[in-house]
Amino acid sequence: MMKNQFELAVFALLAFGCLPHSHAERWLKDVCEFASPRNEVDFENGIPDENEQISIPPGTIKAIMTRWQTPTHPIPPGSCQLTQPASIAQGSSWLEPYTFNGTRVCAVPIEMFQDGLECGTCYEVTYTGEKATNHGRAGKATVQVINHGDIRGFDCQPEVFEEITGNSVGGIFPVYFKRVDCIFTPPTVVVLTGDNAFYTKVLVAGGHTSVKAVSMTLGGKRINLSRVSGATWGADLDGQSGATSFSLTYRDGTVEEVSSCFGGRWPVATSSQCSWSKEI
Repeated sequence: MMKNQFELAVFALLAFGCLPHSHAERWLKDVCEFASPRNEVDFENGIPDENEQISIPPGTIKAIMTRWQTPTHPIPPGSCQLTQPASIAQGSSWLEPYTFNGTRVCAVPIEMFQDGLECGTCYEVTYTGEKATNHGRAGKATVQVINHGDIRGFDCQPEVFEEITGNSVGGIFPVYFKRVDCIFTPPTVVVLTGDNAFYTKVLVAGGHTSVKAVSMTLGGKRINLSRVSGATWGADLDGQSGATSFSLTYRDGTVEEVSSCFGGRWPVATSSQCSWSKEI
């Protein structure tokens, strides 16, 4: 009951929404005016005063951020399936900048997830010091999307939530975000199902942002893969075998070729990997 009353109180604070920048960000119309004006400072909650606030970064969109409430649990595969068991991940170099170095990962709303297009996308998220439900201080960090849920904004791992807001407990914080390039890691294709010549399912990770299209060339035949879920892709192979390469098209239109894979053979064992720079 208390939770419901709190949620109603929070949403009662929402003013008229701002114009979203795309269909995927329409959820912002309900949250972009969550906080009070920037000059209304909540001294009782310890929010920094005006002199301690930072400017709204140009080109950003306003949203809210909450804290992922699993601080002692390992990060789950989630909707994107970017985290895999050690037997498959074999080091997961594509997660090194964000999952293994400060745990800078977040979930986004269903409406923003776009059936997996957001997987691996990076955002610069800034808290300027505006009024929030709990105390905090201004800060910012670059986060990577690895999950989605029935949420109203960015739902972030405790480590990066505290890095951005200075708060180690939680709360609802108004933030500003913009899409940025991720720290580059070698584009990598991980075979989740591949020990046959008729169907494959692969995890596509790495690069500088999320992937919007994948194709593979197998034995000289080009095959377009369809998104299965999150960052996984699949295709019927019609009995093809032989030399294998992949073409990855990113959401900004750039293309990376991952070629000379698996020693020129197919089928291959589950967990086989081929990357932009090396094969595992």
